[in-house]
Amino acid sequence: MATTGHQTPEAEYDVFVCCSEPGRSEACTTLAAYLTRAGFRVFFEPGDGEIPPAERRRLAASASDFILFLPSGSAAPLGSTGEWWQEEVAAALATGRNIIRVSMAGEPAAVAHQVPRALEGLSSQQAAVYDPDRLAESLSVIQHCLSTDTIVTDRHMMRRTKRWFLAAGLLVLAGFAAQTIPILYREWTRPKPPPPVPPFVLHWSAFAEREVAGLPEEFPLVAGASVKGGDRLRIAFSTSADGFAYVIGKDARGRVWVLFPTAALKGASRVRAGRSYHAPVDGGWLTVDPQSGLDTIYVFGSYDPLQNLEELVEETEIGTAADIGARRVLVDQTVNGLLDGRHHPPGPRVWTRSTALIDQSLQPAPGPATFSAALANGQTVIHSATVVPGLVNALAEIKVSFTK
Repeated sequence: MATTGHQTPEAEYDVFVCCSEPGRSEACTTLAAYLTRAGFRVFFEPGDGEIPPAERRRLAASASDFILFLPSGSAAPLGSTGEWWQEEVAAALATGRNIIRVSMAGEPAAVAHQVPRALEGLSSQQAAVYDPDRLAESLSVIQHCLSTDTIVTDRHMMRRTKRWFLAAGLLVLAGFAAQTIPILYREWTRPKPPPPVPPFVLHWSAFAEREVAGLPEEFPLVAGASVKGGDRLRIAFSTSADGFAYVIGKDARGRVWVLFPTAALKGASRVRAGRSYHAPVDGGWLTVDPQSGLDTIYVFGSYDPLQNLEELVEETEIGTAADIGARRVLVDQTVNGLLDGRHHPPGPRVWTRSTALIDQSLQPAPGPATFSAALANGQTVIHSATVVPGLVNALAEIKVSFTK
């Protein structure tokens, strides 16, 4: 293990995890859960979270260990200035934290030679590689890089000592036999899992209009509705918990495309509980192509990112038949593999990827009762929200009938 020799007072967290970009969030979440189960107090929240920047910098400067997930691509982005995460790195460097630079497998791990003055010391810090294909080994190596500063060690030892004294007192009072001590110790030192969470719930509504006698006219967009070329469609949705959402369209020829998040908002599949979102984004509407038509609109919600759909968001669509088929398979596999209790009935117990148990006795947070949209003629229409219950995931499918 590495040592820093820098003495620090008691802090709220042992490890501060800095995620330089949204594309690293899943890896950061996995690492934070692993270290928490190992007994470390870990701070991790994406940079767009609710904690003010000044408070984040304070935490970065107080935690004994600072883990930085480097940006994707080359190390050149370190040469730019003004990035929020650079301020957190600078705070860690200025206070002598033990810093571990983590790069993703297959990406350059070296720090750029030309960096802002506040980050000049970063190149001398420890480096590690996060490889999802060798996850256990990667997590172990990163943990091995954490500081063995005496205060950190003493703090962990003090917590263990307190548990031992409590165990001894309970054993004396209860008259337990000496052979029960190892069993109790294993139970007390076992890392606690995350608290259980309620089932994931999706709230949604759809809006549609078509031109009739030269004037826009609204019509209901529900499963089985008839649509034709030139119709304009819009989806509104909200989730019961913080998580991830995707809106995918499939036309009558089998081609699929992403309505949320858009290519201009890559990495923006993360959504907040109770907040209303629309697809297409920025007030846009989807116009049904008279030739390709429309077959189905899928609205996915999930506690965890859905990797197949993340690939659709990140990849540039190619018009070849092979590419069209491959993209369609990604959607079909996602639908068939959902843990929503409908497409893929789970066992009696089911967990999120961060090992939180789905407790079906817990009540999900309520969502918006209605959604609204402005039609082409300026009229605002309001629809009641449709509620789709789920477990780890929830899915709304709007399969329509296309007529030319």
